[in-house]
Amino acid sequence: KFTGVRAAFILGILKQESNLGVNVGQCYLSNTETGAGVGKNTGTVFAKVMKPDRDVTPFLNITRALGLDPYQTPVSCPLSIGYGGAMGPSQFIPSTWIGYSARVATTLGISAANPWLPEHAFMATGLFVKDLGAAAGGYSAEQQAAARYYAGGAWATLGLGYANSVLAHAASFQEQLNFLEEVDD
Repeated sequence: KFTGVRAAFILGILKQESNLGVNVGQCYLSNTETGAGVGKNTGTVFAKVMKPDRDVTPFLNITRALGLDPYQTPVSCPLSIGYGGAMGPSQFIPSTWIGYSARVATTLGISAANPWLPEHAFMATGLFVKDLGAAAGGYSAEQQAAARYYAGGAWATLGLGYANSVLAHAASFQEQLNFLEEVDD
Protein backbone atom coordinates (compact mmCIF):
# COMPACT_ATOMS: atom_id res chain seq x y z
CA LYS A 1 0.00 0.00 0.00
CA PHE A 2 2.66 2.53 1.01
CA THR A 3 5.34 1.30 -1.35
CA GLY A 4 3.60 -0.22 -4.37
CA VAL A 5 5.55 -3.44 -3.80
CA ARG A 6 3.70 -6.75 -3.72
CA ALA A 7 3.16 -7.97 -0.14
CA ALA A 8 4.10 -11.53 -1.15
CA PHE A 9 7.45 -10.29 -2.43
CA ILE A 10 8.21 -8.45 0.83
CA LEU A 11 7.22 -11.58 2.76
CA GLY A 12 9.52 -13.62 0.50
CA ILE A 13 12.46 -11.45 1.47
CA LEU A 14 11.57 -11.63 5.15
CA LYS A 15 11.25 -15.42 4.92
CA GLN A 16 14.68 -15.64 3.32
CA GLU A 17 16.34 -13.16 5.68
CA SER A 18 15.07 -14.29 9.08
CA ASN A 19 12.34 -16.88 8.61
CA LEU A 20 9.80 -14.09 9.23
CA GLY A 21 11.62 -12.86 12.35
CA VAL A 22 12.37 -16.24 13.94
CA ASN A 23 16.13 -15.65 13.59
CA VAL A 24 17.09 -12.03 14.15
CA GLY A 25 20.72 -12.78 14.92
CA GLN A 26 22.90 -15.16 16.88
CA CYS A 27 25.83 -12.84 17.65
CA TYR A 28 26.63 -9.91 19.89
CA LEU A 29 29.12 -7.15 19.13
CA SER A 30 31.92 -7.28 21.71
CA ASN A 31 34.67 -5.00 20.36
CA THR A 32 33.79 -1.64 18.83
CA GLU A 33 37.35 -1.08 17.56
CA THR A 34 37.65 -4.29 15.52
CA GLY A 35 34.00 -5.23 14.98
CA ALA A 36 34.57 -8.61 16.61
CA GLY A 37 31.82 -10.34 18.52
CA VAL A 38 30.66 -13.54 20.15
CA GLY A 39 27.97 -16.11 19.56
CA LYS A 40 25.03 -15.23 21.80
CA ASN A 41 24.42 -18.82 22.90
CA THR A 42 27.88 -20.29 22.42
CA GLY A 43 30.38 -17.58 23.28
CA THR A 44 32.26 -18.50 20.10
CA VAL A 45 34.45 -15.59 19.01
CA PHE A 46 33.80 -14.15 15.54
CA ALA A 47 36.23 -11.67 13.99
CA LYS A 48 33.80 -10.01 11.57
CA VAL A 49 30.52 -9.51 13.41
CA MET A 50 30.44 -5.93 12.17
CA LYS A 51 32.46 -3.95 9.66
CA PRO A 52 34.17 -1.46 11.98
CA ASP A 53 34.59 1.51 9.64
CA ARG A 54 31.10 1.20 8.13
CA ASP A 55 28.69 -0.18 10.73
CA VAL A 56 29.93 0.06 14.31
CA THR A 57 29.22 3.78 14.79
CA PRO A 58 25.75 3.60 13.18
CA PHE A 59 24.97 0.52 15.31
CA LEU A 60 26.01 2.34 18.48
CA ASN A 61 23.86 5.33 17.48
CA ILE A 62 20.85 3.12 16.71
CA THR A 63 21.03 1.18 19.96
CA ARG A 64 21.64 4.33 22.00
CA ALA A 65 18.63 6.10 20.47
CA LEU A 66 16.45 3.07 21.24
CA GLY A 67 17.79 2.60 24.76
CA LEU A 68 19.32 -0.80 23.94
CA ASP A 69 22.58 -2.26 25.20
CA PRO A 70 24.79 -2.59 22.08
CA TYR A 71 26.64 -5.53 23.64
CA GLN A 72 23.43 -7.47 24.33
CA THR A 73 21.46 -6.69 21.18
CA PRO A 74 21.47 -9.59 18.68
CA VAL A 75 22.84 -9.18 15.18
CA SER A 76 23.72 -11.70 12.51
CA CYS A 77 26.96 -13.63 12.72
CA PRO A 78 29.30 -13.43 9.72
CA LEU A 79 28.89 -15.95 6.92
CA SER A 80 31.87 -17.55 5.20
CA ILE A 81 32.46 -14.31 3.27
CA GLY A 82 31.95 -10.74 4.41
CA TYR A 83 30.60 -9.42 7.68
CA GLY A 84 27.63 -10.07 9.93
CA GLY A 85 25.97 -7.31 11.92
CA ALA A 86 22.56 -7.38 10.23
CA MET A 87 19.66 -6.39 12.47
CA GLY A 88 16.11 -7.55 13.03
CA PRO A 89 13.63 -9.42 10.82
CA SER A 90 14.78 -7.63 7.66
CA GLN A 91 18.47 -8.08 8.47
CA PHE A 92 19.49 -4.51 7.62
CA ILE A 93 23.11 -3.66 8.20
CA PRO A 94 23.38 -0.59 10.46
CA SER A 95 24.71 1.77 7.79
CA THR A 96 21.78 0.91 5.50
CA TRP A 97 19.23 1.20 8.31
CA ILE A 98 20.42 4.74 9.05
CA GLY A 99 19.38 5.70 5.51
CA TYR A 100 15.86 4.29 5.98
CA SER A 101 14.99 4.90 9.63
CA ALA A 102 13.69 8.47 9.14
CA ARG A 103 11.55 7.39 6.15
CA VAL A 104 10.12 4.49 8.15
CA ALA A 105 9.33 6.79 11.07
CA THR A 106 7.63 9.34 8.79
CA THR A 107 5.66 6.70 6.88
CA LEU A 108 4.46 5.00 10.05
CA GLY A 109 3.91 8.24 12.00
CA ILE A 110 6.29 7.28 14.81
CA SER A 111 9.13 9.11 16.50
CA ALA A 112 11.87 6.48 16.09
CA ALA A 113 12.12 3.42 13.87
CA ASN A 114 13.39 0.20 15.44
CA PRO A 115 14.88 -2.47 13.13
CA TRP A 116 13.95 -5.22 15.62
CA LEU A 117 10.22 -4.39 15.55
CA PRO A 118 8.49 -6.34 12.76
CA GLU A 119 6.22 -3.51 11.59
CA HIS A 120 9.19 -1.15 11.27
CA ALA A 121 11.41 -3.78 9.62
CA PHE A 122 8.70 -4.76 7.14
CA MET A 123 8.13 -1.14 6.13
CA ALA A 124 11.88 -0.59 5.71
CA THR A 125 12.07 -3.66 3.47
CA GLY A 126 9.20 -2.35 1.35
CA LEU A 127 10.83 1.05 0.99
CA PHE A 128 14.23 -0.44 0.20
CA VAL A 129 13.01 -2.84 -2.48
CA LYS A 130 10.85 -0.07 -3.95
CA ASP A 131 14.04 1.99 -4.29
CA LEU A 132 15.67 -1.05 -5.91
CA GLY A 133 12.94 -1.18 -8.58
CA ALA A 134 10.54 -3.85 -7.26
CA ALA A 135 7.50 -1.57 -7.52
CA ALA A 136 7.72 -1.86 -11.31
CA GLY A 137 6.36 -5.36 -10.78
CA GLY A 138 7.03 -8.50 -12.72
CA TYR A 139 9.55 -11.27 -12.35
CA SER A 140 12.61 -9.42 -13.69
CA ALA A 141 12.12 -6.30 -11.57
CA GLU A 142 11.56 -8.34 -8.42
CA GLN A 143 14.44 -10.71 -9.17
CA GLN A 144 16.87 -7.83 -9.64
CA ALA A 145 15.58 -5.98 -6.54
CA ALA A 146 15.99 -9.12 -4.40
CA ALA A 147 19.47 -9.76 -5.80
CA ARG A 148 20.46 -6.14 -5.04
CA TYR A 149 18.93 -6.39 -1.53
CA TYR A 150 21.35 -9.22 -0.84
CA ALA A 151 24.45 -8.39 -2.85
CA GLY A 152 24.31 -4.70 -3.75
CA GLY A 153 26.45 -3.91 -6.78
CA ALA A 154 27.53 -7.55 -7.08
CA TRP A 155 23.92 -8.64 -7.57
CA ALA A 156 24.42 -10.23 -10.99
CA THR A 157 27.15 -12.57 -9.74
CA LEU A 158 26.38 -13.05 -6.04
CA GLY A 159 22.68 -12.34 -5.67
CA LEU A 160 20.73 -14.41 -8.18
CA GLY A 161 20.58 -17.60 -6.11
CA TYR A 162 19.25 -15.55 -3.21
CA ALA A 163 16.76 -13.80 -5.49
CA ASN A 164 15.46 -17.07 -6.91
CA SER A 165 14.86 -18.38 -3.39
CA VAL A 166 13.02 -15.16 -2.46
CA LEU A 167 10.83 -15.46 -5.55
CA ALA A 168 9.97 -19.07 -4.71
CA HIS A 169 8.91 -17.97 -1.22
CA ALA A 170 6.95 -15.07 -2.75
CA ALA A 171 5.09 -17.43 -5.09
CA SER A 172 4.01 -19.53 -2.12
CA PHE A 173 2.89 -16.48 -0.17
CA GLN A 174 1.02 -15.17 -3.22
CA GLU A 175 -0.94 -18.43 -3.48
CA GLN A 176 -1.95 -18.08 0.16
CA LEU A 177 -2.91 -14.43 -0.26
CA ASN A 178 -4.95 -15.25 -3.39
CA PHE A 179 -6.81 -17.94 -1.46
CA LEU A 180 -7.60 -15.49 1.33
CA GLU A 181 -8.92 -12.95 -1.19
CA GLU A 182 -11.16 -15.64 -2.73
CA VAL A 183 -12.50 -16.60 0.69
CA ASP A 184 -13.09 -12.94 1.51
CA ASP A 185 -15.16 -12.37 -1.67
